[in-house]
Amino acid sequence: MKYFIERDNETKEIVYMEYDLKDGYKVNPKINKEDAIEVSKIVFVNPSLSEKIIRKKVDLQIKHLLDTAFNLDINDGDDGDNSGTKRCLMDAERLKLKIINEYVKYLGNTYASLSIKKIQLIIDALRTRLVDFNKQKEIILDFDRNMNVNEENRGRKGR
Repeated sequence: MKYFIERDNETKEIVYMEYDLKDGYKVNPKINKEDAIEVSKIVFVNPSLSEKIIRKKVDLQIKHLLDTAFNLDINDGDDGDNSGTKRCLMDAERLKLKIINEYVKYLGNTYASLSIKKIQLIIDALRTRLVDFNKQKEIILDFDRNMNVNEENRGRKGR
């Protein structure tokens, strides 16, 4: 059963309406307060409200990706591990797919394509960082191999 709950401001009475809903943006609340009505699902029927909520959600996730990528520049320095970059790359690709699969019908094509372009720029920058990291790693390994070969050759002297 699905209900619509509304409080009338003039008479202060609560109105319950039962209805069947086919379309709308569905949200599952994660926070439950004590001594409150338990809500398992919220459906936003108003398209403009759904669009505003999803836009804010996408903007916050893009901002989080940018902050994470910027902090990777500062923190990942020379520790020899690029797991943070890989994780950020996976999060960016996951967000891109989520926009394409779930949010396009609520956002419209213009905002969705703009958001996808922003995310693609972040993905390209992270991939470039991974490629550069791998090239630097190969150069260091080649240098170490050459040094080991040269040391072995010096140790062998003929009669």
